[in-house]
Amino acid sequence: MGPECNTETDEGDVFFRILGPFQVSVGNTVVKLAKNRQLTVLALLATEANKIVSVGRIIDAVWGDSSPITADKQIQTCVWRLRSVFEAAGAPANIIETTQGGYRLRLGESGLDAWLFERAVARGRSRVEDGDLGGAAEEYRAALSLFRGQPLAELDSAVIEAVATYWAERRLSVLEECLDLELAMGRHRELVGELRLLVEEHPLREHLRAKLMTALYLSDRRADALAVYRAGRTALVNNLGLDPCARLQDLHRRIIAGQPVPSPFPQRARHAAKIPAQLPAGVGDFTGRLDQVEWLCRELNQDRTDRPRVIALVGRGGVGKTALAVHAAHKVRDHYPDGQIHANLRGSTEPRQAADVLAEFLHALGVPQRSVPPDLSGRATLFRSVSAGRRLLILLDDVADYEQIEPLLPGDRGSVVLCTSQPSMIQAPGVAMRRVDGLTTAEGVQLLAQLVGAERVAQEPESARLVVERCGHLPLAIRAAAARLNARPAYRLDRFVDRLSDEDRRITELTYGSLDTGARLVASAERLPDVARTLWLLLSVMNLTHVSAWAAAAVADLSEDEAQRLLDLLVDHQVLDVVSEDGLGGSRYEFHSLVRIRARALATAELDATTRAKARDRLLDVFSWLEEHARVALRSPRNGLTRPAPASVLRIGRTIIRDITQYADVWLAQERPNLAELREPLVATSV
Repeated sequence: MGPECNTETDEGDVFFRILGPFQVSVGNTVVKLAKNRQLTVLALLATEANKIVSVGRIIDAVWGDSSPITADKQIQTCVWRLRSVFEAAGAPANIIETTQGGYRLRLGESGLDAWLFERAVARGRSRVEDGDLGGAAEEYRAALSLFRGQPLAELDSAVIEAVATYWAERRLSVLEECLDLELAMGRHRELVGELRLLVEEHPLREHLRAKLMTALYLSDRRADALAVYRAGRTALVNNLGLDPCARLQDLHRRIIAGQPVPSPFPQRARHAAKIPAQLPAGVGDFTGRLDQVEWLCRELNQDRTDRPRVIALVGRGGVGKTALAVHAAHKVRDHYPDGQIHANLRGSTEPRQAADVLAEFLHALGVPQRSVPPDLSGRATLFRSVSAGRRLLILLDDVADYEQIEPLLPGDRGSVVLCTSQPSMIQAPGVAMRRVDGLTTAEGVQLLAQLVGAERVAQEPESARLVVERCGHLPLAIRAAAARLNARPAYRLDRFVDRLSDEDRRITELTYGSLDTGARLVASAERLPDVARTLWLLLSVMNLTHVSAWAAAAVADLSEDEAQRLLDLLVDHQVLDVVSEDGLGGSRYEFHSLVRIRARALATAELDATTRAKARDRLLDVFSWLEEHARVALRSPRNGLTRPAPASVLRIGRTIIRDITQYADVWLAQERPNLAELREPLVATSV
């Protein structure tokens, strides 16, 4: 029902509304029309705007089968009066044109609300083709807002009533398309109220009832969804003697079984989608980790929807998380036929913005640049829409935290997200986390043999084992060592072990081109708060075989609770390891050997000698008093010390004094290695 002819006059100020009560306006003024046969004549001309309407059809619309003999004359009079009304309102003189056999209402291309409706719907469908479901829904809603009630309801004419019925049905059809889009976008909770009203208004319209059941089910309201089905079945049986259609019955069975429901995502949008294959190349010499590969493939292959669909591999830099993730992803890629997407989020260095990553994802899935929303929320919504109903494997490398990836998660559970991260993601909802540690000695030697040659390793097996140990069992460090050895093909492994034994040169020897072991190990330390980084640096230069919370508190001149919070942060950033529980109910921490070497070098560069010396003096002061207190407690538990606790001990808190009083023998036994090490000079390095 669009325009079929061009007009020479400017009809832009004349606007007809038929999607509700009939109304005509010229400029900003509503034209007052008599509620008689003139209104019927004008309404019929408006519904056929820019088309010739025969006099016979007009007579049929006004009188039906009982037209008078003077009907032609009366129609002429109606048209004359209408022209007079329009002339008085300032409309173009020839807005109603007399033609051979009838009349034509001349309107500009934006002169009828029904035409604006159809154009908005067409734009919406175009956006669906582009994959922009959010923009499509906005266009559909704009189109539907043009309806102001039942079309032309005040006109008593069978011909006009047929037109009105068409537009009422057209509105419902477009509304159902819009609701499908919005359900696919995850707006099920917001749609429940609207769908309830629609189902009450159209109780026999099964498509609407199916959408209400879907919205309730996806909102975790399964009982309500089943009640809607029962009410619909009763209505159909009582009114039509029919059972619900097969589609509604299938939806009912799925809801009862707790199974996924069919996606309402329009099929036409899928035709424009691409199938990305963005996984990085697999590591040809991938070695070991059989248990972890098996676990990871099992998690990636499972189809159950009651399990987490976000999997995180967590570990320090250089431990091989990415190699493991890519290796497993290639093994299961056939399980995700709709594509594999990859992004390096650079979380340990300069975290990328989620909005930029989403733009790349949308482009990879076939969304044109012009259809990508400008804001993060719009892009995240569109990504959930485009990925709905698809099986995608999304690999996110070097994640900063859960907040960074939350906008990148697909809307349903058909897809899976595999992350690698240095900070722990264990606190994130719905994440299956697995810690990745260094290779075993055997695996490390095997990797070294693949890199430098099996014969070379076989000639010096003990030296090969020592190389792996000096590398801290880290794949990155082993690869850097192998690169050094390959550059010196005649160099014996035992001589290389000697060079690695010197801590002042070890990090340098384990850096080769892009294989920068030192930088990768402590990259996440750059994102630590200043107080946590200072504690980390100070601890690295203390001669402690292990660190307890009270010792960290002494070094940093903090309370034990404050120190414990910082230690947790250091562990989360993979620059300190929890190694065991101590005998007093706390945790003990250690540095990875290479991390300690790198941290000591940074401490020398960033902290002046006075700061380091004062921290050591506080630690010695606290240690000596606690040792004395423990030995007195062993000899005479009830008497305690005559020398009061110094301020440095009291600042830590009284918990450690109480614990040592009760368990002096346990504390002395576990701290004996530290007591011996603290008598050594303060460590400094220039690495």
